[in-house]
Amino acid sequence: MPIFLGAKGEDVLSRRGTADFLVRLRQELYGRLAHLAPGEDLALMAEVEEALREEIAYEERFSGEFVRELVQLDEAGDAARLAALLQRLRAMAADYFRRRGSVSAYHFVCTAAVDRAVAAAVRLARRWMEEIGPGVPSSPWCLMAIGEVGRGEATPFSSCDFLQIHGSEFPEEAASFAGLAGRVSALCGEIGLASRTGIAPSLPAWRGSMAEWRSRIAARLAEGDADPDGLIRLADLRLVAGDASLAAGMVNLVRAMLGFHREPVREAARRTAMMPSGFDFFGRLRTERGEAHRGEFNLGLYGIDPLVAIVRVLTVWFDIPETGTVERVRGLLQRGRIDVDLAERLLFAWHTLGRLALNEEIGRGGGAGGLFISPGTLAEHGLEELKRGLEAVGSLQKIVYSIVSGEG
Repeated sequence: MPIFLGAKGEDVLSRRGTADFLVRLRQELYGRLAHLAPGEDLALMAEVEEALREEIAYEERFSGEFVRELVQLDEAGDAARLAALLQRLRAMAADYFRRRGSVSAYHFVCTAAVDRAVAAAVRLARRWMEEIGPGVPSSPWCLMAIGEVGRGEATPFSSCDFLQIHGSEFPEEAASFAGLAGRVSALCGEIGLASRTGIAPSLPAWRGSMAEWRSRIAARLAEGDADPDGLIRLADLRLVAGDASLAAGMVNLVRAMLGFHREPVREAARRTAMMPSGFDFFGRLRTERGEAHRGEFNLGLYGIDPLVAIVRVLTVWFDIPETGTVERVRGLLQRGRIDVDLAERLLFAWHTLGRLALNEEIGRGGGAGGLFISPGTLAEHGLEELKRGLEAVGSLQKIVYSIVSGEG
């Protein structure tokens, strides 16, 4: 199945993938037709036509139901109603994934649900502040997401990490912004969208004016921050609610800062390039030895996390603005930083590793402890796909290391 089947735009991968898919489809169909008796060929084509009609009807039905649920989020009057609707949307996303197996579609549905739920929480928080006090801020502000939600790769089990930016420098408005941030954070927690990493606008470190954010980032970069990866993760910022121009200014600020201070970016790139491989010395999958996950493979540590991190730092190094991992791979290809073959291998890895991860998450209902799979439960084909995906990650690591080591 092509990765970009049905994608919009003149993308070389979508054109190539769709063309390859159609060629295989025709070959398989014509191969079947060649062995059928007269009359059976028309029956087969009628079955194919009916199956396509059913799939189109399913897509239209799901889309309609999903949009109706989103509208109900917009109209929900309290946190309990929001939580129930969000749970319903999550169940719909899981059902869709079980039928389609599409990682991108699952992320899209989950991210849309999170965005609308957060927007609804903001609406309820503003209403509460208008009725109870201290009143809503009069200056522009915005709420931005980072991490999985920021990249548009949310799942029901994502940590919802948000920060707040406001356009006012007047101290008298600080209480109003703090009140809004605190109320929104509390509502997000009530409806199941809390941060598990401590990145929340209710905390002073994660809200501030544009000038305050500029000072924070500049100070960390100038002082040789011990956690350059944390700064690089700011490249995942995406507007969720509030003023779009303010959010765009924050994105431009982060890009400009990271573009000017190259050494922290170089250090983050080196660290991602040196992340441990999923293969041991003998080329076998690196499985756990501890009691909790003995014999299992850590899909997050050796697969998804390094892929996301390496693609992100490479796009930061080359000042490519895309936020999602798939879009970033396409951006690297369009800028000539990777070739078509590697781009296809990386996208194959992203979808293969993501599908394994989502099957695991949905199957066990999330929970802490990482993403572990048992290689022994995979069919031979699935095991080979996993290894191919990990090999693509390793190839990109080598490229990143070569780039940051060779450029001054």
